[in-house]
Amino acid sequence: MLLELISLLAIVVAIAIGFWKNINVGLIALVFAFLIGYFLGNIPVNTIIGFWPMRLFFTTFGVTLLFSVAKLNGTLEKLAHFIIYQSRGRKALIPIIFYILALIIASIGPGNISTSALLLPIGLVIAAQTGISILLMSGLIILGSIAGGLSPLAPNGIVALELATVNGVGELGASIYLTNIVAITLFCTLMYFTLGGLKLNGERFAISKPEKFNKIQLITLATILILVLWVIIGGVNVGFAALTLAVVLFLFRAADQNQAIAGVPWSTLILICGTAVLIGVSDEMGGIDLLTNFLASLMNVNTAIPILAFLSGIMSIFSSAVGVVMPTLIPTTVSLSSELGNVFSPALLTTTIAVGSHITTTSPFSTMGALALASAPEHFNRKKLFRDLFLLSFVALAFIAVYGWLGGFGLFL
Repeated sequence: MLLELISLLAIVVAIAIGFWKNINVGLIALVFAFLIGYFLGNIPVNTIIGFWPMRLFFTTFGVTLLFSVAKLNGTLEKLAHFIIYQSRGRKALIPIIFYILALIIASIGPGNISTSALLLPIGLVIAAQTGISILLMSGLIILGSIAGGLSPLAPNGIVALELATVNGVGELGASIYLTNIVAITLFCTLMYFTLGGLKLNGERFAISKPEKFNKIQLITLATILILVLWVIIGGVNVGFAALTLAVVLFLFRAADQNQAIAGVPWSTLILICGTAVLIGVSDEMGGIDLLTNFLASLMNVNTAIPILAFLSGIMSIFSSAVGVVMPTLIPTTVSLSSELGNVFSPALLTTTIAVGSHITTTSPFSTMGALALASAPEHFNRKKLFRDLFLLSFVALAFIAVYGWLGGFGLFL
């Protein structure tokens, strides 16, 4: 019992130290995995190294490398301007277009963080110039990125599906992605009405016509389309497909190779994979079983889904959904389903965790919430935006708990 508890607490302590000292949690987790796994758990070092999720690492690397090229050569930014131009300056449409644009871009591969980093500076400048609520624009861009971020082609979606497969939940395909889109779109619709979206109806502003795509950008767009078709129709591994297409773009000199490799989110990869190693050690030592039993003791058939959604969301407000919450909780779903008498399938519990942990990422303690603060116009009151984003994450948390209680997570299972 003591070793199980120590291995479980190591995850919490690693997160706390990382948050307190601003050190990558993945690095701390690797150290803890070695110290606790080898010296206390008597787990061979080679076994500990084997907990590194190589398939997940490779897939995420391939996808993010391809879209690092697309970002460097201006393809993604020009695509964003082209789509925004379709509003013809109608203010009421601008926040909606940014939401849809974020959803689409995140879905095809860049994922939520890269999409938010691309669109927030553009969106918040437009919001400031046109009198659109900064909170509304920030929230819709972040949540649009999150809605698309659980796509099977995007890094966070890849992590969720890989965790489900590795931990015996099974192949979930697009079910998590579709469930996430519905839940977040419903919440964003409420947010749009509440934060004054309808009051913008009838108002216009001047918007310049975007420049045409150059040859390299057209080739880049073609590779993105090929990636989507190759994966969906051809069934090829998305990591290999993206890496192959990235090399093709390098042959066309679409971007500087060293800059593109540097643009891969290495810090996030270390966070995800390092935490996975520590969780693997904890699982080997019985810590995950201990967590499963604890969660089961809090739940019954009426409260399991809202409690799990709430727990996932509250953890995500202060930590990483993809690096901490999903890798910690998804491994519990098969046992948790059994403990609850198989009333809820592991797939349903996994979907609850994935969606619940992502809808609260407007929190200023998350990467995307921080990006919104950094992208806000200089004259804007950032303290107020910090408070509002923080409050918005708790409103989203309440929404997702009620949504889960009403059965929303089972729509596509």
